[in-house]
Amino acid sequence: MCQSCGRLTEAPIGTQRLARTLCQACFGKGQDKRPRELNELTGAEWAKASKSVESYPDNRSDKQRRHGACFPESLALQQISIFTKKGELVLDPFVGVGTTLDAAYQLGRRGIGIELNDEFANIAQKDLIASGCTSDQVRVIIDDARNMELHVAPCSVDFILTSPPYSNLLKNISGSFAYKWREHSSINPVANPQPYSSKGEDLSNMSYENCLCSIKEVFASSYRVLRDSSYAVWVVKDFRNLKEGIVYVNFHGDIIECAESAGFVLWDIRIYDQTRFRPLVCLGYPSRNFYLNIGHSYLLTFKKDERANAT
Repeated sequence: MCQSCGRLTEAPIGTQRLARTLCQACFGKGQDKRPRELNELTGAEWAKASKSVESYPDNRSDKQRRHGACFPESLALQQISIFTKKGELVLDPFVGVGTTLDAAYQLGRRGIGIELNDEFANIAQKDLIASGCTSDQVRVIIDDARNMELHVAPCSVDFILTSPPYSNLLKNISGSFAYKWREHSSINPVANPQPYSSKGEDLSNMSYENCLCSIKEVFASSYRVLRDSSYAVWVVKDFRNLKEGIVYVNFHGDIIECAESAGFVLWDIRIYDQTRFRPLVCLGYPSRNFYLNIGHSYLLTFKKDERANAT
């Protein structure tokens, strides 16, 4: 009989449950005293957050609409909750209008955001100040992400969350598939983002090859400022560039190569399902060219594991 509730234990021979004389229901009720090394989630919250395909509410603020390429705040809240504890430091090297920093502040984390576009950086800073945030908690730095080591100490960051600019692809793909879908859809779409500035060092003004070279530099610096056994999540999306004869741009695959070249380990890939916000377009009809509607992005999770690199 169960020493806790009096029911039959029905425990298999050789199990801890039999040794402790507990039924199946009471055996799982003990307090888990193991230290929470990564985050502050319960076991149930941990399991719920581990889905490999996820959708997020897309309630965009005015500043996010102005930027045009922000991931939802709900995504940032989830990722920061998974990979940090309160008081730890979150970095976004392409912070835009500050979605990552907003989420970090809400969750009691510290934050550093780097943004080349001073207009976006000022929007982020103004919003954080209005929320009561101080510079001791969150900082917005106007600079090139490749200069992050001028502002961030080595091995000081606990988590990186970002979404990079997409080279000059945005100029090339604009309007490629934008024919007549409005007449056949009731969905209010999320528009493709526009180039962010006219600056030469802006990744959105670079060729794809030069953009990847710059991203490699960002990954190299990110690796050095990140603590060992900590994570970086990059939110990216693949594209088509039919104007230049490229049927499919495997951007997420190229990002993985950039990260691995800097020493990161590819840890996980989560599919960010955006189909509810993307109207279906009849791509290629009625020719022999059948194209899928790309209605998802990727959350690429990388880990800094110096032991893996030492082997």
